[in-house]
Amino acid sequence: MRKLAIAALYFAAAIFVSRFFIPFNWLLISGLIAAVCSALGFLFFGNMRYRFFISLLSVAIGFLWSWSYTSVFVKPHWHQHDEIKTITAVVKDYPVSRQPRGYRVDASTRQEGLLSVGLRVYYYNEIELKPGDVILITAHLRRTDITEEGDNYDMLSSKGLFLSAHVSGNIEVINSENTLRYIPKRIAESIAKKIDEIFPEDISTFMQALLLGKRDDLFSDKALSSSLSASGIIHVVSISGMHISFLMGFLALVIRNKRLFSFYGIPVLIFFMAMTGFTPAVSRAGIMQIFLICAPMFRRECDSITSLSTALLVLLIVNPYSSASIGLHLSFSATLGIIIFTTRINSAIADSMRGKKYYRRRIPRAIINFTSSNLSTTAGALIFTLPLTAIHFGYVSLIAPVTNLLTIGAVSIAFPLGLIAALLGFINQFIASVAALPVTYIARYIIFTARYFASVPYSVVYASNAHIMFWLAYVYLIFIALPLLKARARQYLYPGCLSLILLFSIILASSLIPDVNNNSVTVLDVGQGMSVVVASDDHTMVVDCGSNSFNNAGETAHEFLMNTGRSSIDILVITHFHSDHINGIEFLLSRVPVSALVVPDPDGSFLADDIITLARKRGTDIIYVTETLSVSLSETKVFLYPPLGDGDENERGLSVLLLGDVTTLITGDMNSSSERSLLRFADLPKLDLLVVGHHGSRHSTSEELLSAVLPDISVIPVGRNSFGHPTPETLERLEQFGSKVYRTDESGHVTFSGG
Repeated sequence: MRKLAIAALYFAAAIFVSRFFIPFNWLLISGLIAAVCSALGFLFFGNMRYRFFISLLSVAIGFLWSWSYTSVFVKPHWHQHDEIKTITAVVKDYPVSRQPRGYRVDASTRQEGLLSVGLRVYYYNEIELKPGDVILITAHLRRTDITEEGDNYDMLSSKGLFLSAHVSGNIEVINSENTLRYIPKRIAESIAKKIDEIFPEDISTFMQALLLGKRDDLFSDKALSSSLSASGIIHVVSISGMHISFLMGFLALVIRNKRLFSFYGIPVLIFFMAMTGFTPAVSRAGIMQIFLICAPMFRRECDSITSLSTALLVLLIVNPYSSASIGLHLSFSATLGIIIFTTRINSAIADSMRGKKYYRRRIPRAIINFTSSNLSTTAGALIFTLPLTAIHFGYVSLIAPVTNLLTIGAVSIAFPLGLIAALLGFINQFIASVAALPVTYIARYIIFTARYFASVPYSVVYASNAHIMFWLAYVYLIFIALPLLKARARQYLYPGCLSLILLFSIILASSLIPDVNNNSVTVLDVGQGMSVVVASDDHTMVVDCGSNSFNNAGETAHEFLMNTGRSSIDILVITHFHSDHINGIEFLLSRVPVSALVVPDPDGSFLADDIITLARKRGTDIIYVTETLSVSLSETKVFLYPPLGDGDENERGLSVLLLGDVTTLITGDMNSSSERSLLRFADLPKLDLLVVGHHGSRHSTSEELLSAVLPDISVIPVGRNSFGHPTPETLERLEQFGSKVYRTDESGHVTFSGG
């Protein structure tokens, strides 16, 4: 490893430590101490002296740069936290819809006496904005590294956005700057529009993400985005080294002359990086590719570790806060794994396959090379990213090696041909549509593969499953020990087979021996929302699945079901069509087979249309409840009562009564008047469990309802919110009637089990 690489890694380590472990007030002192301690290097000789100097000076520079960057660029703006001010900003990108919560757009501040920093603007009034527009806003300013509750939240600051601005009133466009820096983004937007024009609606959002990294619309399609994540190929829609390799590989086929390739390749590469927003992943890949292009010009070999370290150094100098970026962690760890392990794995696989006469006679060499190359690349990338994925996202995709092998070839074709088709759209629409036709079928194949393998039971396992984590630790321990013991390729076979047998045994045991009682009701902790899982022997019912918090309610419910050995849902009930009760339903439908979906009359709800359409595509029966419906869930009798109110969506929802080992009532968000209607409509028994309505709102859980059902236990599904839920009035009423109260924001998942 070169000295530059060593220095960059120590600098990066210092930045990382300074961001997460050292208080800001101690950074300057820490940097000065490290710089002074570097003088101890004079006590050593030769290489040891250089290593001592390089390591400590790099650490000192890292600490000092982190302190300086925060002091000069960031802190002056953070002093405006929680203030309402009128400021000027320059729009850096196109707005993104957050309907029904308005829009957001990224900008940079222009305030007298302060250096410019990134700003995320939230607003409600629709207005056409484009990169370069100078806007005047009156807004509530907040730091982006903390939430309203005071917790650290580094997603935006890691992107260089250090303030958020919630606009009150209208946005005034003062003028527009038509500088060169905004041209790539404007061209990217034009290409995105062409993609919409020439590709069918079912794949246009996927193609925008694949070609340009525009993923906001893709992530609004919960079913597709969750399938890509579960199948382990979400990286294909995040512009990274793979896309850069495809782009430069295609350019190399067109430009055979190496000097011309260097002359045109680097500007094309930088322009593409600018179009996709200089994200950590694409910046890392672009810098490494520039090293690769420039190395022959200077008659030097390109050292992958040095170029990777330099890319990391550049990104952290530009923004030390990017050390908190999950994309940066995954991109660099995947690349490091490929650099270190891929060649060795490829040689072992290829040699073993070529050494067998059967393979030599039956399988063409090209297929052997393609298979071994993609398997080794996937394996190399997963070695370091697998534990990071478990830490950051809480799950591991077991099916990822298979889906990557099946789709990598298709992606390598779809990316360059898709770009060509989009560019042809500026010349002739008909020719572009013809060129887009084969890409359409390739994209549909990739999407079909993702959806099919995401629906395979246990394609995803969750970090909350201790057995799976022990298995993962065992695998890493074995495959770290074998190289140290200088094991041959054949000696990896037995531990590999044993690890697979162990994994299948854990999965089988989880499915046969559930972690919860066979007769239970669990109110899940999904934040400010609701989801209830009813288990009755080997049958499962889920009531609602949604959240207005950062939680992905669908993923939370899926994780709970998988960890308790339940791989299908017999009945999925939607009480009403508010987002905090249903925005995880599409995710759940895409991951788990659902026999029947029970809903009230959607009455034109746009939120219901997508769910019902997806359920029908998945082969799920749709049941509309317009009168009392009684069904049996093994030993549990389920009564589904129709909407009894005429007001807003809350009053037009279903209520659910469970009669069995755990007598339970779930009322959704109905208010006191609807509760009184329910008491007149149905003969409600004394309850073991009441799932408190409307997250503990004072308008629900009336005295009339409590006096009629006298619940032994009440569970309030609630998260951090600005509504004051649960209200003191509701808590007092529950206490008055002697009900023991649990809250999901305090107790997490709450399970009540019968005999």
